Amino acid sequence: MHPITCIYSALPGTFQPSTPKSRYRVTNALTYTAMSTHRIELQQITLTRVGYVDVPIAPEVAGLTADDFASIPWRAPLWTEGDQLRAGAAAWFADVEGARLVFDPVQAADDVLRADQEMERAQQSVIADLFADAQFPRESVDCLVLTHIEGVGMVAWRNDDGSWSPFFPNARILVSDVALREFEASEPDGEGDLQYEAWHALIDQGVVESYADGEVIAPGVRAEVTGGHCAGHAIVHFGGANGEAEATLLGHLAVSPVHLATGECPQQHVDPAAAWSLLRALAEDGRTLIGPLWPAPGYGRWVDGAFVAGS
Repeated sequence: MHPITCIYSALPGTFQPSTPKSRYRVTNALTYTAMSTHRIELQQITLTRVGYVDVPIAPEVAGLTADDFASIPWRAPLWTEGDQLRAGAAAWFADVEGARLVFDPVQAADDVLRADQEMERAQQSVIADLFADAQFPRESVDCLVLTHIEGVGMVAWRNDDGSWSPFFPNARILVSDVALREFEASEPDGEGDLQYEAWHALIDQGVVESYADGEVIAPGVRAEVTGGHCAGHAIVHFGGANGEAEATLLGHLAVSPVHLATGECPQQHVDPAAAWSLLRALAEDGRTLIGPLWPAPGYGRWVDGAFVAGS
């Protein structure tokens, strides 16, 4: 397991649906922000973030301390709250030439959202309703693209009999060839390893495929296998008509935008130097950066030494 298999594991409370649809609460009076939708309009693609909940988390969960970001002037109010980071449970969607794609849906929260099978069934149903309310019903998705394998998230659906099926029932699931090989060669992390059980069930059902470094997944959507965070970790570039990337989904190279300014993070990455070097190169060229674990709006640009949200 990687360091942030559950970014919310340090929280004293748990997410619970308070209505059948799109209102949520967090127990123990935690600060949170409920469902939100944000869009990025690129030359050829519109990306839509559908957020489930944004919450404060202990910085140590992301390999940081409060001192690491205390001097960053742009950290608050979006990216930090007092001595805590803010993180988001969300999914990014794109419609590309008749195909609907989803990227890294609601990852790194299994210890809360999948604490037991009753919680799993409640949470996955609420999240499915949320996606439908945002006009992205799970049945409409053709392809689920992951930057790496780290938990279950909303990749798999827990059935009433305890078995697993795809969360997006009509979608093929894509992960890098390196990440898939690493996973298939791994052993379960003790009894009840949800990641091991769910992913092997999906593989056995024939819905998991792989992409290679540099592969074009859809027109204007290209994967780059970077490593850094873990073996086979990838980022996803979204390009314009000239083929240059307008935006990049960072995966877990930056759990928070403050990672763009805090230096190498050995607690978070197997190759912290490579991760840091790539982050800075991507930030400095001025493209839009997207973080699947960032709170709303979930994206921004590096401008004149600061990260500017939603730009």
